[in-house]
Amino acid sequence: MDFDLTEEQKRFQEAARALAARELAPRAAEIDHDARLPEAHARQLGDAGLLGLTIPAAHGGSGGDLVSLALVIEEIAAACASSAAIVGTHVALVARTLVRAGSDDQKQKYLAPLARGASLGAAAMPDPVEPPSLFAEPSAAGGFVLDGETGPVILGPAADVFLVFAATNRAPNDPRLVALLVPKSAPGLTIVPAETSVGRRAAGAALLRARDVRVDAADVIGVAGEGASIAAAALEDARIAVGAEAIGIARAAFEKAAAHVKRTQDRVKTPGLLGMQAQLADMAVDIEAARLLVLRAAHLADRGAPSSAERSIGKLFASEMSTRVAHRAMDILGARGGGASEGLGRHFRDARTTELVEESSGTQRSIIAQTMLKG
Repeated sequence: MDFDLTEEQKRFQEAARALAARELAPRAAEIDHDARLPEAHARQLGDAGLLGLTIPAAHGGSGGDLVSLALVIEEIAAACASSAAIVGTHVALVARTLVRAGSDDQKQKYLAPLARGASLGAAAMPDPVEPPSLFAEPSAAGGFVLDGETGPVILGPAADVFLVFAATNRAPNDPRLVALLVPKSAPGLTIVPAETSVGRRAAGAALLRARDVRVDAADVIGVAGEGASIAAAALEDARIAVGAEAIGIARAAFEKAAAHVKRTQDRVKTPGLLGMQAQLADMAVDIEAARLLVLRAAHLADRGAPSSAERSIGKLFASEMSTRVAHRAMDILGARGGGASEGLGRHFRDARTTELVEESSGTQRSIIAQTMLKG
């Protein structure tokens, strides 16, 4: 197995690292406090080519693979988890779904603006437990009419276009989902801001309420009734993105804890110093292990190899690791660790959120177990 990055992957990683240090890190605490994205934030990420990752150059994208996407998201998340959530949601859930399952006309219409950051995408994914509450009735024109309400949609307040999954059958056990593209300006669509999340606060969330929202046949992705498979493929990509985000958050917490130990080690008695060093060692091992798991999943996916379990393994381990590392970092800094100036409270909240989004740790364990048992 070759662990070396390609020159292209290194370029994406370095570009993300430079942008994160120059533009994102200085404002991360502010936008977390305000729970609001700065104006033109998406355009800034798009200008750097980060919103066009994995979108072919023929459609205005930056190219690259899932390994590149994971490397970029880690760098961004180490500076600002809300910004990482933008890239992960926009690329993994929306843009890659269009690349994979969209028609030629849909790719032509949507991908170039998404890649530039001129348009921001969000996705109303089906709930893994609750029955659908958004329904699509066939229209005489060949499209669908939407009625109902989605659950919380990450990036909902800022998005320009939504990928939504609606039930074409009202039987709860057989919803026969359809995937649709709905612009925020669609008549009858109301975007209702949802309660601010514990972490990734600036990314925001909103409910989508639809009342006789008409969707043209041209904006139906794939075949009606096969939306569940389209959603499943999008979520598998998103697990790589969230796993990488968790690693970046953990890395930021680790670096602050390590800097604190370096500053204070001459004044700390030996038993306490050894205890902090042991915690730092455990944190470093956790981060490195998570990175290898997530990059392996991305590498397998790029090769087209079966990787469903590997993606869930990476997401599960990385997200729980991130919470664990942020907690240990707060322990090392003591009372200062919970203060706003250090940012560890923000990292802890952001890390915990990665355990919950794109399906919880419990769902990941179920996917892993089912895959293992099939063998």
